[in-house]
Amino acid sequence: MNKKVLVGLTSMALVFSAQTAFAKGGELETEIISNENTITLDWNDTGDKYEVYSDGKLLWKGTDSKYVHKNLKPRSPQEYDIVSYENGKRKDMVSVDTTTLPEQRISTQDVSDEDMPDPLKAEEHIDSTINDNVLTLNLRGKIQDDFDGKIEVYKDDELIDNNAGTTFVDDKVESGKTYVYKFVVLKKLSPAEIEKVNEEFEKRNQKLSFDQFKDYYYRPYEYIKAIKVPEQKENLNSLAWEPPVGPHPNQMGIKYRTFIPTKYAPAASIFSGWIGGDKFGGDNRSFSFSGGSHRTQTEAVARFTSSGSSTYFRKDVNYTRLYDKDGNFKKQQKPTDKNITFTQGKKDKSMNYFVIKHAATVGFNDFGWTTPAIDYTAGVVIYKSGRITVSGTRDQAPSHEMYAYIPYSDAMITLFKASNKGFEYLFPPMPSAKMNIDIKP
Repeated sequence: MNKKVLVGLTSMALVFSAQTAFAKGGELETEIISNENTITLDWNDTGDKYEVYSDGKLLWKGTDSKYVHKNLKPRSPQEYDIVSYENGKRKDMVSVDTTTLPEQRISTQDVSDEDMPDPLKAEEHIDSTINDNVLTLNLRGKIQDDFDGKIEVYKDDELIDNNAGTTFVDDKVESGKTYVYKFVVLKKLSPAEIEKVNEEFEKRNQKLSFDQFKDYYYRPYEYIKAIKVPEQKENLNSLAWEPPVGPHPNQMGIKYRTFIPTKYAPAASIFSGWIGGDKFGGDNRSFSFSGGSHRTQTEAVARFTSSGSSTYFRKDVNYTRLYDKDGNFKKQQKPTDKNITFTQGKKDKSMNYFVIKHAATVGFNDFGWTTPAIDYTAGVVIYKSGRITVSGTRDQAPSHEMYAYIPYSDAMITLFKASNKGFEYLFPPMPSAKMNIDIKP
């Protein structure tokens, strides 16, 4: 299947104007104004003196309730702690996580394909603040839901608000815990894309019901933020699983797995036109960082040194096994991995950008029918600070999962878990899902 992959989540023309977000928590409330080269923090006047810190270093102090951080690079993540004082005593503090806007054109070495997803170009971003164990998330950018105007918000894969706006406040967070939030926005397919979906169902002699319009006429855009509420440093144990690199003090990786959650999958559901009773073997598991089998798995680790950074990539595909209708094994074949590719983009001693393009079919096709592929494209930026941003597109079948981890430790964060919506989503007319992910260490 050859779906056209749009660059990150910026398929429409971007207007690179200032983006404003408001943050709450305790008494100190902060307005965040992002531009290409500046971040403006404008907070309510809760004290008589203020300090602004970044990465533990004092950036500014004074009596004004406003600070402008200048001369920043485009699309660069920024973290701040704003502390207010009254009569010489500390009164309140708010932690801010944001990013500057991208510049209109960003050149990346060794990446010439205009369709490559690049998180450095994404205008959409989830700003966050933490104050007195109150977490505020602000989704900014060109955000509009075309279905019913509502935005769904998930916390650790559980739907917690099906009628949210672009701002969400969570006062049920605990120190030391990591939470993954997901905003889901639906955008309607173009008339030409909808016509192709209709044609596909006509070929199957099926008719879409009203209740199915949401699933097949709209593409989900998923904006994901993983954030850890500060605490003391954890003790980490060794993993039994071995990463694709050796030990090193400054490295971080991502792992992307696709799998069939059931024990078998009817061949008719994967091959267009196949009407037999044969079945493919599935992985018979739920989501897992390393447990159980998979259809495909890709891993990439960025290692940082004083002179630059290096990237280590590994891919794996599992055997396709065919069974008869009674579950008796017939044969197996290992699929090719030639259409799972890694492309290195811009990298230096502070960041590393790369793209994984994935198209994997079953191991054999004796049936003479069209064979769809499991498709996804992920543009990843790993920063030496530990932050990771991802943008891209993925099929909505089978099940997909993505994780970030530190090799040779048990430090791992789930980026997303996407359940199999049905094998018909492997075919080109069906809408893929867009993903935009940001991890704050």
